[in-house]
Amino acid sequence: MSKRFTTCTPLFRLLLVVLLLAFHAVAQDPASQIKTEMERLQQSLKEKPITNPDFPNLNSMIENTLAEVRNALNAGRLYLSLEKLDQATNLLHGARVADEKAEAVKSGLPAFEAEWGKASLELTALDEKTRRRDWSHAHVAIRAISEAAQGKAIPLMEGSRGFATATQPKDGLFYLGQAQGESEFATFVFGLALPRKTAPFPLRSMLPEIARLQEKTNAAFQPPRSIDLHPRFIALNSTLKLAGELDASRSYAGALYEYLEATRHYGMLDATAPDAAKQAQLKEAIAAARKQLDSSRRDDSIAQIFLERAQSHIAHTDGSAPSADEWRSAQVILEQVLPAYFAAAKPAAPLQKAKGITTTVTLVRWPYT
Repeated sequence: MSKRFTTCTPLFRLLLVVLLLAFHAVAQDPASQIKTEMERLQQSLKEKPITNPDFPNLNSMIENTLAEVRNALNAGRLYLSLEKLDQATNLLHGARVADEKAEAVKSGLPAFEAEWGKASLELTALDEKTRRRDWSHAHVAIRAISEAAQGKAIPLMEGSRGFATATQPKDGLFYLGQAQGESEFATFVFGLALPRKTAPFPLRSMLPEIARLQEKTNAAFQPPRSIDLHPRFIALNSTLKLAGELDASRSYAGALYEYLEATRHYGMLDATAPDAAKQAQLKEAIAAARKQLDSSRRDDSIAQIFLERAQSHIAHTDGSAPSADEWRSAQVILEQVLPAYFAAAKPAAPLQKAKGITTTVTLVRWPYT
């Protein structure tokens, strides 16, 4: 018996190595990593549902968002699945902290300050660590999504303190949890095994483009549109704010990503739903754009983020018809966001100083929520 075992050992060892390598390859596959994280969040929600009466619909919201992660993965839309996973992580962490720390801060603001102080030390240390991450071999889209998430963490943390002070301590907990969720998600994205195999995208400061878009946004903020489209202006300005903060910290991939999202929001201010003929043309144009990006010798993955979104707008995984707003968004991505992306690959045009008196319009809104 022992002789047979000794004889078979080399074959057994070879088989074991093959199995370990196969397991390692599967474990390192980014889609598998995302799926595992999605299932972890699902299990967490199943074992411990959100019970806070202030968030009666949050369990179903998180479940639906996690279902969208799965749908995006099944459709081969990796970047879209990450965007949805970010949303789910953000909501779950916010609700968890609001649930678990409500009793701890019940005694008043000093108790909240104690919780905030501990979280602040951790988040600040992690934020500093992220500045030293090596992105030289990663897809630029992975870097962009991670930088954007990390860029939200500190402002959310600071905002949570303001909310606790302005209203009541427990009201700051949700935003504190969101800050922790964004930081955790940014770290998760950094760990995705998706090495770049093409030429890098020429990242640079997006400040000139951000400033010009802010000027156009300020000029557009006039009644009745400023009243009728107030939520859109809120989203547009908060996105521009994040883009500027990321650019200032030299997180240029995240800055480009958020600038393009702001471009989409701005385009939606005037977008009209395409008719049937235009819809058919739009489908063909999106398919052609995807083919162009897939064959590119440069890392154009940030553009692919938005193209995946456009595809998801007009081709639902459940076969349902797109809404008018989805058609508008897909059209804006194709006609405005993608041209802005390709323009960003070129050197920036210098900013021209405005003459005369200028007016800055500031829309007050809680950061990135």
